[in-house]
Amino acid sequence: MPTPNILLVILDSVRAKNCSLYGHRNETTPFLSKFAEEAVVFDQARAPSIHSISSHVSIFTGYHVEQHNVTEHKSFVEPEASVWHRLSERGYETGLFTANVIVSRTSNLSAPFDTCTGPKRANFRLFDGGLAPLDVQGSLTAKQYLREAMTHDAPVRSVLNGLYKKLEPRGGSQDPESEHAVVYVDDFLEWVDSQADPWAACINLMDTHTPFVPEPEYDRWSDESSRAAFEKLESDDGPAPFTDEFWDLLGELEPLYDGTIRQADAALERLVDQLRRKDILDDTLVVLTSDHGEGFGEHSEIEERVRLRHHSWGIDEALTHVPLLVREPGGSDKGRISEPATLTAFPDAIEAALNGRDPSDALIPSDEPVISSTYRIRPPGNELDLDRGERDPYFGPWRAVYETSDEGVVKYTRRGADAATLDVSDLQETIQIEGNDGGTVEQVFDSFGDVGVKVGSAAEREMSESVEDRLADLGYLQ
Repeated sequence: MPTPNILLVILDSVRAKNCSLYGHRNETTPFLSKFAEEAVVFDQARAPSIHSISSHVSIFTGYHVEQHNVTEHKSFVEPEASVWHRLSERGYETGLFTANVIVSRTSNLSAPFDTCTGPKRANFRLFDGGLAPLDVQGSLTAKQYLREAMTHDAPVRSVLNGLYKKLEPRGGSQDPESEHAVVYVDDFLEWVDSQADPWAACINLMDTHTPFVPEPEYDRWSDESSRAAFEKLESDDGPAPFTDEFWDLLGELEPLYDGTIRQADAALERLVDQLRRKDILDDTLVVLTSDHGEGFGEHSEIEERVRLRHHSWGIDEALTHVPLLVREPGGSDKGRISEPATLTAFPDAIEAALNGRDPSDALIPSDEPVISSTYRIRPPGNELDLDRGERDPYFGPWRAVYETSDEGVVKYTRRGADAATLDVSDLQETIQIEGNDGGTVEQVFDSFGDVGVKVGSAAEREMSESVEDRLADLGYLQ
């Protein structure tokens, strides 16, 4: 067999629970269900972490979060540690196609790629040198922002920047039209046409990331209540975070989220169909997955006081259980795999494919458990809209260990002194098991040490204002 092409597709923020492939009530992934007939489906795949930077570094390098310690959006890593660098050294032409500013701009994760496309949307700031709404910590009303603007060194520019922000199309810098999945799929297909074999590419699609704005064709499950909740949360007079009204409105967004998954699923169908028509699919290792899930106000599995807000904290199944399908060159009929799998083993899967072995086997660790972890949020937690005395339950590290037992898949999870043991065998429901074996988590994580691939931190570099704005538009805490 000739050297295979490599294609990794990451559906940003897609959790397995909301994919019909994994039993969701809404038919969000009809294409993935069809694609499963020629691919291996992992029912128990786990993301390395709950946000883009840590998960992508783990996927690209093969190191756990505790080994690479990249937990901030502005962190740099050794390019040589990336699997894409190694593929380039082996003669692959490499390409990255993403609307994710964290992958392409705030970090150096794009450095090993020969081609990097995206994000496409320019930042909405009329005047440099003036204050802009997203420069200010927390949520401000229009009057509060105006007071801040008038005390700035450039008050007129600051006021006009605020007005321009108010007039932006919904979605901010994560524009649903210019950053649509089909745009990046078509860019990738055009790039493929110009390549001589072999090539290796990563496509990160952001349709499924907040602000959850599906096209009407795919907006099949929302109603007036969902759309009203969206407008309320996006407005200047929306409820303060952590209030009962805020959590109620956040929960109303899930039908819109389902619509974005259906939209991304259609883009995947276009992608695979075009590769098939170009007679390229059977020469390509295709891995379809997500970097983390999404929370809509669910209570934490180990901290009842904590509710999940997008993917800002926690280590719950809503955030770590992700879809994963692998199509070997020529296709596969292995069906579904129920053992826990880890995206951290993606470089091992590539190595297996290049050496004529089964890449699916490499995604299931044989000598260690599957793990997920995050250090968000760190003390003092100033990014939280809470009094200092209420912040402690949100502080990381949050950690989880997954193992196969006689009963199915068991999850051991811990945050601080709190721990829980859970049965996560069911793809839609998590069941609490008596006893909190937090010692299992400590024992596993104590075995990891820093491997030295992180070469820079947020404290050592300045991020441009435009990139800061884009992060805030995407809902990231600053």
